[in-house]
Amino acid sequence: MVKLVEVQKTMNEFRLAEVYINPEHVVAMRQDDRMVQSLHEGKLPAGLSENQTFTKLYIDRGQVGIDVTVVGDVELVREKLGIGRRTLLKG
Repeated sequence: MVKLVEVQKTMNEFRLAEVYINPEHVVAMRQDDRMVQSLHEGKLPAGLSENQTFTKLYIDRGQVGIDVTVVGDVELVREKLGIGRRTLLKG
């Protein structure tokens, strides 16, 4: 499990919260431009840099999936999750 910072929306306000993600269940990632727009409009919590980027993770939950938006660009999140790392299997 990897700890990331999630952007949560409740009613009409946003907040940041820690979330633990199992990298084995992430099926796709992409930059979340909608969240960048919300940041520029002043809708996100204070303290975030104007240059902050966000990544939307698509997580498999069996028959349905969930989407989670986290703080950080796609490459940083990919590195934190360890996705794409080459691993030597010993047999």
